[in-house]
Amino acid sequence: MHLKPSLEGSIGAWAQNVEQRSAEERNRLLQRALERRESEVQRLNAVLATIEQGVIMQDDEGRLVLMNEAARNLLGGVKAFWESELGMLFNQFREVTSVSDEIIPLSEPTRVQINNRIIGAQLAAVADEKGARLGTLIVLRDVTNEAVSDRLKEQFVMAISHELRTPMAVIKGVSEVILEQGEETKPNRRLLETLSRNVDILDRMIVELLDISELDASNFTVRADPLDLEDLLWATVNSMQPEIKQAGLDISVMVRDQNALRIRGDMQRLRWAVGHLLQNAIRYTEEGGHLVLTANRANDTITLQVVDTGVGISERDMPHIFERFYRGEARTANGKLIDPRGWGRGYSSPKK
Repeated sequence: MHLKPSLEGSIGAWAQNVEQRSAEERNRLLQRALERRESEVQRLNAVLATIEQGVIMQDDEGRLVLMNEAARNLLGGVKAFWESELGMLFNQFREVTSVSDEIIPLSEPTRVQINNRIIGAQLAAVADEKGARLGTLIVLRDVTNEAVSDRLKEQFVMAISHELRTPMAVIKGVSEVILEQGEETKPNRRLLETLSRNVDILDRMIVELLDISELDASNFTVRADPLDLEDLLWATVNSMQPEIKQAGLDISVMVRDQNALRIRGDMQRLRWAVGHLLQNAIRYTEEGGHLVLTANRANDTITLQVVDTGVGISERDMPHIFERFYRGEARTANGKLIDPRGWGRGYSSPKK
């Protein structure tokens, strides 16, 4: 059967038209797929750019295919990453997971120190929806504050345990002496005073712990009662005379214009703050040293100072003096290390 040339031409044109439209449709579908893919990539990039966690991905051949801005900021760039402990850990993890058919989920967080930061890192093997291995993923987070907090908690537990042990040992020892004297013997007044003084120390420590708790809870209340700052300074000194005497120090109080130092404030809180500063001065001043408490007013500003002839603060410790529970390493002029008791709150609590 033969078609007329005109009919053959029409069929050919129609077939060509169908093929062209089919190609155009395929192109449109492909374009839509590419646009959807591009949109997904843009959304993913937007997410990676805004999250606080650093994200890094390596393909199965060990090439770095992804590093978001947070990761760059945490690590200092690609080169710094490969030279760091994290880079070595990343490669080791990839080598281990490459011999397994299983997809390994996020590992337990690992902490490493990079650029004076503590970085928490979790690694995982990554696969597509069909289970095909794509590479290795690492998620990074700056946990410096958490690490510092953990360290401070450990130091606090050690310090409070040490602080509690001394008065408790005294109370136990004195109590045993009194009990051994028998029922007919009246307790020695000096022993009872020692007992009472150490109970007061424990009570003061408990009050300070409660105050610290209030500071953390942001509900620290301050009274505004009439008070005389000179009386406050002397009251603080008198309450700490046993410690001052035991340390072999002398102390004086200097004020300018007592009338100008009659103000409204919280007597208990101010005594607490000045007491911390004075106690810190006692602990870091060698026997035979001198302490001076001063108060003066200039316009609307009142300055309270605790001056001592102690060992001072080293340049290394200076940036940390307001950190809670931080205890610096103090040495005398001849290099002797001073190991004072305390929780490391001598400056942090008064500052708050």
